[in-house]
Amino acid sequence: MSKRTSLYIGVALALTLAAPLTQARGMLAPTDVTVQFGQPTFPQDPAPLNHFLDPDEVTIQKGGTVTFEINGTNHGVAIYPVSVGTMRADIEAGLCQPDPATCNPQGATTGNMEYLVMDGSGELIIDTGTNPPSNRVNDPTQRLIYAGGPVVLTGRTTAEALPQQIQYRFEKVGRYLVICSQRTHFINDRMFGFVNVVRKNQRIPEE
Repeated sequence: MSKRTSLYIGVALALTLAAPLTQARGMLAPTDVTVQFGQPTFPQDPAPLNHFLDPDEVTIQKGGTVTFEINGTNHGVAIYPVSVGTMRADIEAGLCQPDPATCNPQGATTGNMEYLVMDGSGELIIDTGTNPPSNRVNDPTQRLIYAGGPVVLTGRTTAEALPQQIQYRFEKVGRYLVICSQRTHFINDRMFGFVNVVRKNQRIPEE
């Protein structure tokens, strides 16, 4: 991991204000954003409805940080660089087995199989391997962080609890895939999102 990259893992000392659920196009990209990693209201809905990032796509300036507030249990956070044009459909296509034409529906029970996840340019981003031996998506190739690793994060389980936070500083312009590294959360429940990193003082691109 680059020395310029900072990863802070810990329990928050106080509740932080969440970022707006949407970012206005044309506004100056912020330097800090908060993302809810898992449903932030309690009691949570049953899986897969509680397994999402909110918002599931954010834009920040180069050198800015994204704070992931962990809600619910059995999560892990992993981040991979992807091509600029990568969309959710590109990632979901890699979570189809064995053929994109017969894609597994969200909430399917196929998390033990091997999946090859490509980005929008066709480059292999994640090889999930099979389970066993690990119930984690643990492909280290190009991976920027692996928070939680084999030990799941202890997320917030009540509205009154303080959230565990994972904070990552993005030092390079580009697009990044953020996944829950728990296999079924990512593979079956499609728990992932994106971070766009733009130049300093750049505005969020218009659609």
